Amino acid sequence: MTLARRVTAIETSLSPTQLVLRWLDEAHAFGDLESYVRSQLAEPSSEGPLDRLAREAASGARASLRGKRPEIVDAAVGSALRETVFRFDLVMRILVTTHEVLEREGLIEAALSAHVALLTTEGRATRRRDATYMERFATLRGLLLFRLAELRAAQQARALVEERYLAGHTALFPDAVKAWDEQLRNTQTLADVACRLAELDGVSPAEPPDPEAVSARVTELVADLVEPAKTTALEKLGEGEQALRIGTAWLRAKMTPSNPVGEARRGA
Repeated sequence: MTLARRVTAIETSLSPTQLVLRWLDEAHAFGDLESYVRSQLAEPSSEGPLDRLAREAASGARASLRGKRPEIVDAAVGSALRETVFRFDLVMRILVTTHEVLEREGLIEAALSAHVALLTTEGRATRRRDATYMERFATLRGLLLFRLAELRAAQQARALVEERYLAGHTALFPDAVKAWDEQLRNTQTLADVACRLAELDGVSPAEPPDPEAVSARVTELVADLVEPAKTTALEKLGEGEQALRIGTAWLRAKMTPSNPVGEARRGA
């Protein structure tokens, strides 16, 4: 068997998850998303990464069922395409969502950091003479603890999704992993400072987080990653009716008042 045939045999034996992970390894080697996109734009081939993945997934499904009845082969090809395109769109969803969170949290961190500085500029005796100081500092501390909880919940949700659909491999590019860790560390440090200052100034202790609310928030964030990716994948494959059903169910779960996930989000 020639080298080309060996490579083809290996490629056709890869599962949808393995195909996407191989593509991720290739993309992550560029270090960041922008560099990877630039490399794709410079390629003379018109076949994009999703087209290539879909082609390989379909070829692999056909090769594994060679000689079987056409309806069996078609069903397997359809399943392989759905799984592959969904995982690709899931990676895209994770990348976009993470970028949005980092951009937002960076601005929030700067604003809350400035607020902490303003509240603690004057001496402690002067601060305590302000009747509103305790309440304002408690509110600020609560905001910081909430932002920290949101980052942790988002990280946990992403890890659960990656474990379930990407065999535990991170979807993030190396620069995004570094940026996320830095943002989490900065928010943690600022929250710790606020908690310590509040303690020294006699502000009432913060309420401990509600484990059920935390779990509900993580569940909601998992759905916010997975369900839109499913919908987008099905739309690309011409299965608009199924995509509409999934998208509608996801939106209803987020908007229904009796839903514990929705209640946890609104009460945050």
